[in-house]
Amino acid sequence: MARQAADIRILTVTDDPSAPRELEQMLGSDSGARILFADTTNAVARTFEEGAVDMIVIHVDSADIGLLDATVRLARDQKHFVPILAVVDGEDARAVQAVATLGVEGFVSAINMRQFKRLARSQLESLQARLDARQALRSLEDIEARYTLLLDSSSEAIAYLHEGLHIYANPAYLELFGFAEFEELEGLSMLDLFSASRDGQDLKKVLKALSRDDIPQDAMLLKAQRQDGSTFKASVAFSPARYGGEYCAQMLVHEELEQADPKLQAELQKLKTQDMLTGMLNSASFQDRLKAQVAERNDPSGLSVLLFSLDKFDELAEKVGVGASDNLISEQAKLFQSIVGKDQVVARLRDHTFGLLADCKSREEAEKLATRIVEDCNGKLLEVRDTSLTVSGSVGLAVAGSEVPEPVTLIDQAEMALAEALRSGGNSFARYRPKVSGEGDEDDAIWAERLRHAIDHDEFGLVSSAITCMEDDNFLINDIETRLRAEDSDEVIMPGTYMPAASRVGMAARLDLDMLERFRQLLTDRKPDDSARWLIPLSLDTITDSDALARVETLLEELPVDANRIIWGLREQEIRDKLRQAQAFIELFRGRGCRSALCDVEAGVSVDPILQHLEVDFLRLAPSVVHDLGNNEKLREQLSILAKQAQDRNVRVIAPRIDHTGDLATLWQFGITLVQGDFVREAATT
Repeated sequence: MARQAADIRILTVTDDPSAPRELEQMLGSDSGARILFADTTNAVARTFEEGAVDMIVIHVDSADIGLLDATVRLARDQKHFVPILAVVDGEDARAVQAVATLGVEGFVSAINMRQFKRLARSQLESLQARLDARQALRSLEDIEARYTLLLDSSSEAIAYLHEGLHIYANPAYLELFGFAEFEELEGLSMLDLFSASRDGQDLKKVLKALSRDDIPQDAMLLKAQRQDGSTFKASVAFSPARYGGEYCAQMLVHEELEQADPKLQAELQKLKTQDMLTGMLNSASFQDRLKAQVAERNDPSGLSVLLFSLDKFDELAEKVGVGASDNLISEQAKLFQSIVGKDQVVARLRDHTFGLLADCKSREEAEKLATRIVEDCNGKLLEVRDTSLTVSGSVGLAVAGSEVPEPVTLIDQAEMALAEALRSGGNSFARYRPKVSGEGDEDDAIWAERLRHAIDHDEFGLVSSAITCMEDDNFLINDIETRLRAEDSDEVIMPGTYMPAASRVGMAARLDLDMLERFRQLLTDRKPDDSARWLIPLSLDTITDSDALARVETLLEELPVDANRIIWGLREQEIRDKLRQAQAFIELFRGRGCRSALCDVEAGVSVDPILQHLEVDFLRLAPSVVHDLGNNEKLREQLSILAKQAQDRNVRVIAPRIDHTGDLATLWQFGITLVQGDFVREAATT
């Protein structure tokens, strides 16, 4: 624990008894320092003998320079640094010279107490920092002492190397190599004890890498030599460490015992990988199989984890009795194996929960498998000793998407799905679905999982909104966007909620490309109007990513409409500080015939500097710009300025959907004739 300010002892050396109280008032009650008083050399010496002094404030008088000499000498004789502040009379030249000669941490004139207060507070803060650092160092030394004690008592052979030399070895290491004391080993190089196998790495290069803090990731199989000259095979693993305040490498050594009996070796392997009660894989082996399958695939989509449990297991266990609970689990294992087949990867993960790793081509195939397991289990009869049990079961299903950041999370997801199936009454299966909220207040890790799930399970939908013109009934721009709607939920989440999260987790470009794929499919399925234009918003991540841009170019060529019918939308908030990259994107696609739009422009934004650098064709306002337009004079003024700046650059302004027909006149007044939605045509018809 850090030392508190109340533990700081400040010694005032002066013949004025009121000085301690004045100093305490000057520093303030929040300083918490303890002020001591001494007026003679003997009093100063006694104060040092009674306890530690952390700082000295001395009033120097040329009539008693000896008191200053003695105080400075006593302070410098302490084991720790004691700062000294001197207060002198500005007209006492001899006192000033004495203070300067002896060297103190600071001195001020007695008539400038404001400066003294700043100096004292500064020294107090520095002192507190030094005390905290000393306490932290003591804590670190205590932790290192405890860690060394753990190392000394460990049965693992552990040593520390610094620049290739042994600086520590625990008793297990000394015993393994036949040393009685560490002094016999201290200073020996790793090369004195180890040599590489015939096809192994060059140990000299390994030592050079260790000196650069480049620690080998994998364990090395080396030939080790004991002090008596005998040799053995050793597995040596390295990891970064600190010892005695120095950065070094920790070396963990295991002797590789020769296994002469292959049957015994196989039996040991079986014990490591199998569950003893059921003969199935254990949890660790199941996880290893899952990781291996994910690593082998370029696209793990369809890989599924199914967890199985009998419904109301506690009631079943109570019927057969505590002594027969293992028999019940064994019968459950046999039932599960018989349902899924002997060739499947199955495991007992814990208690009465069993797992299946299935290679399914799709989510639908995985759901059919889960349904079959539930149906085949329903009504089955288990004979446990003298008790007959009619059982049913539930399944929790987790299906991998195109990305699996951590394979083991599939098991956790299946666990949650199984719990949901059991809570709903059992005899059913539940598939894991991440919860999706329109509030947008979840952390980024949850958003990343939800967005991946939404893409992999087709939860994004494409919508279009018409942009029409008050002057031309034949003018039409279709504004394209996506919406996120989770399975089994009526809640629709807008891009304004999930796109910022997608950008933070690096998925914005992937969502844009998914939208373009859907747009291409839409145009392929429905022959579009040749006169219609399409406004497609893209994120900053997409226009600045070379791979994403290449895919956009490919998709543009595959669209069944001319490129001059495509308008790329760039969000003003995203690109306002990235104008060079935005203009490069605009120029790239302008050469292919595409046009561009600056989107979601808020009221009050001066767009003239942006339009000066970006050659856009349209400017789409944010919805807030036209909200309550008829009753908000300030908003109308801002809109007038914004429209004027756009028109001066020959940029057409698009207004968002409006609520009142009266606002159309206001928009017309500002020269804004393009409005989102069919409201314009409906009003004209009316």
